[in-house]
Amino acid sequence: PTPTPSQIGSAPNGGGQVLAGATAQATRSTEATGPSRGTVCIDAGHGGWDRGFRRLSTSGAPELDEAAINLGMAWMLKDRLEREGFRVVMTRTSGASVNSTYADVNEDGNTARIGSDGLITQASRQYAERDEFQARINICNEAEADILVSLHTNGYSDSTVRGYEVLYTRERPFGQLSFDLATFVYRQLNAHYAEAGFDTEGRGVKPDTDLQNQRHEYGSERHLIMTGPGNEGPLDRIVPSEMPGVVIEPVFISNDADAAFLAQAENQAVMVDGYAEAILQYFETHPAGSE
Repeated sequence: PTPTPSQIGSAPNGGGQVLAGATAQATRSTEATGPSRGTVCIDAGHGGWDRGFRRLSTSGAPELDEAAINLGMAWMLKDRLEREGFRVVMTRTSGASVNSTYADVNEDGNTARIGSDGLITQASRQYAERDEFQARINICNEAEADILVSLHTNGYSDSTVRGYEVLYTRERPFGQLSFDLATFVYRQLNAHYAEAGFDTEGRGVKPDTDLQNQRHEYGSERHLIMTGPGNEGPLDRIVPSEMPGVVIEPVFISNDADAAFLAQAENQAVMVDGYAEAILQYFETHPAGSE
């Protein structure tokens, strides 16, 4: 099965379980000073009312919250890249949503609505998602980032499914650059997992059109929103990201073996080191300002 990331419509995997939204506005990362090797925009997937995939504790692995895991690893990657001389911008720096005020960021005239239970209504959930994605994309665009790296962890209803994959959008002017970055990340994950003795399944570098889109009453997406070409429809208006980008899905936290590996801080460091090495490799091949 090919799991559907919760960036496409409404996720079937529990990604996007509606919780009471945090009210604190996430702040942008403090930018590094001095000469820079390039600018990287790190997106910690989910956050605030959208927790992503959540797993309960089992005998094989502990309880895990995707949004929290993504944020912690984003901070680790930021620290590593800044020590390598990169300027780093983060779309979110706390557990809150980026668009915590539910503003109409994509200017389609639609915003999230809060029900009597204090949660976002299901009917307005897609509006909330699109405004949230647009807020994140805007941060990357305003920073004039050279690349966008969106960090996630996968989840699926079948707990036997496991492994790692890296997603990108092929149908962009810089689609080949996104593919190069995705390939570097995938190869580095493979090498770092092997070195750590972690035996899991390599699921490949995938164009986002290979994913199973979730169809519902609001229509469906053909591409991942963060890396896709944007839309002008009345219910799906998105101004797109302006740089090569990837969405990294390094494990399935719905799988006990993958989740047990991810739960260890030293293994998260292994994964982040792989991301950083891939980004270094990308900029060695495609120096900032050369394309």
